[in-house]
Amino acid sequence: MKNINIKQIAFTATVALALSACGGSSGGTTVIPVVSVPSCGDVSAVDMGKSVAIDVTGKTIKKAETDAEVRIWHFPDATKLACMISGKAIIAN
Repeated sequence: MKNINIKQIAFTATVALALSACGGSSGGTTVIPVVSVPSCGDVSAVDMGKSVAIDVTGKTIKKAETDAEVRIWHFPDATKLACMISGKAIIAN
């Protein structure tokens, strides 16, 4: 009988530990996904980085460095594409 109780306690403790590591509630805080703006890279003068640009329509771009330069294309359908000329910036929703 004692052997079964020890096994049950060990099993319960292991399961509780495993489940507690899974996360659960974030305590009411909202996690905002942050994405880096891709570099325009070494591309042709005609493309100017548009082929590697990311869609930023309805999103906010924030400089991560004070000297950051972002290239943005504005299209008639209100779509916006962006890539980094230099420095770093992030996209937040």
